[in-house]
Amino acid sequence: MKSIKGSAFWMAPEVIKGTGYNFKADIWSLGCTVIEMLTGRHPWPELENALTAMFQIAKTTSGPPRPINASPAALDFLDCCLRVDPHDRLAASQLLQHPWLAGR
Repeated sequence: MKSIKGSAFWMAPEVIKGTGYNFKADIWSLGCTVIEMLTGRHPWPELENALTAMFQIAKTTSGPPRPINASPAALDFLDCCLRVDPHDRLAASQLLQHPWLAGR
């Protein structure tokens, strides 16, 4: 797919760049949602508007800032979701086995 759909702060870089995307874009959005759940704020909290967010996301090399108070397991889960290259992101079936979700 190459159309841009979604809420800017949760969009994967490949969606914004229009380079084509698949279900791995949803994994990025999951990571962004987890950040929101942990912090109570949208990812990229220092950015004020959607256009600025889209520009930042398109040029990121590391993804949104991670919550400083998150556990090491939560941070690892986020790192698995928020890899800039979608080929490097874990699949949903793999994430379901992650220690942070499995309670290990």
